Amino acid sequence: MAGQSEAFLSHAASGLTTLCRAWAITRADGEAYGFTDHDRDFNFEGVTFRADTGLTAAALAQSTGLSVDNTEALGALTDAAVREDDIEAGRFD
Repeated sequence: MAGQSEAFLSHAASGLTTLCRAWAITRADGEAYGFTDHDRDFNFEGVTFRADTGLTAAALAQSTGLSVDNTEALGALTDAAVREDDIEAGRFD
């Protein structure tokens, strides 16, 4: 896990924790949505990351140097806050 502090890496290596992935989407109008593959909702920096949204992390590619790391999320967003009229209006573009 490149770019992580020694304290975090030590904690994660202890086996006494659970890690999850979280995705935040901020629309151009400032409205923020949070999604996670965790089993419970949680808040971070003012965004509620909802656990029941249907996203699952599928793959993670990490490298060294200046290349870009990437990840892939699979699933369908099931959050009732994401409305069809907002999508059709381009608010999530």
